[in-house]
Amino acid sequence: MTTSQNKSGFFIGVTCPGCGGELELEENFFVLTCSHCGSALRVVPPDTPPAFLAESRMPKREVRFHADRFLKKSALPLTESGVQIKALYYPYWKVDAVVLKTRHKVIERFVADDDDPYSDGNSYEQKRTEVSLSRYSTSLPAGCQFEGLPYSLGLRTGYLKVVPFARENIPGGFDSLPVLVTWPDALDRVKMSAQTIGHIDPADFGKNKTELFHPVGSLIYFPYYIMESYAGGQLRRLVIDGVTGRVWSNSTQLSPIDPAAPAETPDIEFGRLVVEFHRCSNCGVDLPTEQSFVYICDNCHVLTTLEKHSFVAREIEVAASRKKNISSKLLPFWSFKLSGKDAARVQKLMGGIYASDRFVVPGFKVTNFEAAYRLAKRMSAALPKLDMAPVEKFDARFLPTTVGPSEAETLGRAIVYRQEVTKNPRCAPGEIDIQVKEARLFYAPFHPEHYFYVDSIVGAVTFEKSLVD
Repeated sequence: MTTSQNKSGFFIGVTCPGCGGELELEENFFVLTCSHCGSALRVVPPDTPPAFLAESRMPKREVRFHADRFLKKSALPLTESGVQIKALYYPYWKVDAVVLKTRHKVIERFVADDDDPYSDGNSYEQKRTEVSLSRYSTSLPAGCQFEGLPYSLGLRTGYLKVVPFARENIPGGFDSLPVLVTWPDALDRVKMSAQTIGHIDPADFGKNKTELFHPVGSLIYFPYYIMESYAGGQLRRLVIDGVTGRVWSNSTQLSPIDPAAPAETPDIEFGRLVVEFHRCSNCGVDLPTEQSFVYICDNCHVLTTLEKHSFVAREIEVAASRKKNISSKLLPFWSFKLSGKDAARVQKLMGGIYASDRFVVPGFKVTNFEAAYRLAKRMSAALPKLDMAPVEKFDARFLPTTVGPSEAETLGRAIVYRQEVTKNPRCAPGEIDIQVKEARLFYAPFHPEHYFYVDSIVGAVTFEKSLVD
């Protein structure tokens, strides 16, 4: 996989364990091919949040030029003699999650009177609760806050090139500020901030809510230049972005916003990304370099899973179709067996899946969470009608499993909560906790019909082709 295929713009620089060549990863890539030696590689994420260093693209000698251009546009005096420039790395927490929004609105409806063409009709108000799932990304300061330094990285997290944080990767002349906000504290702040979002747009009735699921954190050290000079006998400080050269502030002081910040730096341990060879653990042959959590070796047919859990069954199944459809694709799904009490509860909650003792979640990426919610309900209802057979090898019909069991379980919990909120807007996430007894991966055949994919067995489950193609 080459870097030209990257889409997000957030790149992570690593080195190949085979030849030492430099590689660039998109943040959600975990399998790739080294462009230098051709080795099949995979990225092993750490259990604790990793730390990255954003590469400064602006040399120190250009700082004064950017500062003078900003001052000229602002009709301010240009820099004078005695300019001092400090280079520093400031830490931010970057958090990505799934957010569930509950919004209560009153919609005005209009009904025309067909019997009276001169009538203005009647209008009435209807209460409506909208519940949606979507992606959520934010960043917040991890160090002591200073006036002039931006509180958040904002959209800049979408185009950064970063490398794993290490002292030897800090450019000469730069200092790094200590991390004072731990990951649990950062997570609490993000959750509180997300909940506040629901109050910005007041609810017409009830109470708007915003809940986070599956938050994933990473630490990003971002470069800034602090330029100090005197203008008219007064000290002036400019804060300049070390990536774009943008001037963020022009002030006469750069003092901490929170003077009560902890005097001692917390002992924070960062996780490290590990790049290793992507090979079969049984025979050592390179595995396919497509992005997937599950592989079957073409040489010895041994199953390899990149995310191991005790509740995940080792066997993979495929739904057998009596009718052969050459245009069918085999799509991955995770089925979760719940405890008896939870199963009955989810069956009643979802409706239409009363005959199923499992809850099904897509095993492929679906960026539209509402579409994933609908597909999960339909596949859960269809599961009892599918006859399963074991999978011994993959072929071109099998689509890669791009959603691991942990992410699928989280998505399942979010979907159940989304349905619960629809029926009971006052419930909280902790009130509907479900216990998973077993997770099993299976594939089901779908074939294209116009703008949709339709399951090739019962012909009842459909979803938009754009979710896969």
